[in-house]
Amino acid sequence: MNRFKEAHQLDLVLKDPKSGISLTDLARQMPATKPTVSRWRHGQRKMDNDTLRRTAKFVKDWFYHYSAAREDYGIISFLQSKRIRTDLFAASVSQEKEESDRKQIQQVAFESAAVPKEQRTQKDWHNIDAYSKEFPEEIGSEITELLSFCKYVGIDPEEVIKSFNQRLGG
Repeated sequence: MNRFKEAHQLDLVLKDPKSGISLTDLARQMPATKPTVSRWRHGQRKMDNDTLRRTAKFVKDWFYHYSAAREDYGIISFLQSKRIRTDLFAASVSQEKEESDRKQIQQVAFESAAVPKEQRTQKDWHNIDAYSKEFPEEIGSEITELLSFCKYVGIDPEEVIKSFNQRLGG
């Protein structure tokens, strides 16, 4: 596994014959040397934010775009689990289990949050802290499901996201 999520995503894009992008094409477009692009691809060298933006403009892959946005804007990324397969069914099964677990953690945390601050016990604070760590994981899981579903059925995630942003003013 690459040290950097965007490196792993770049590697997947360059390996995918459907992407139509080769290491040489990307190096020429950046401009950068092929060894430099290879180091980015294998996570041996971190890309700065400017490089992430430039590669994202050339690479037409939403998992890569989201990795770049995560680095660039500090947003929650998608889930990258080592223990599940990467197909849509496995992602959905994992997401359902995590949703159930999160709901249990959420219920306990909400009960603890309802206790006035000055009366909260150490257990209450632990419950609140556990939920604040769990909820961003849930968001990442939902993002993963959306991107995986779009890829699986051949829908362009850009249109789905653009439509959502237009409806909600994002």
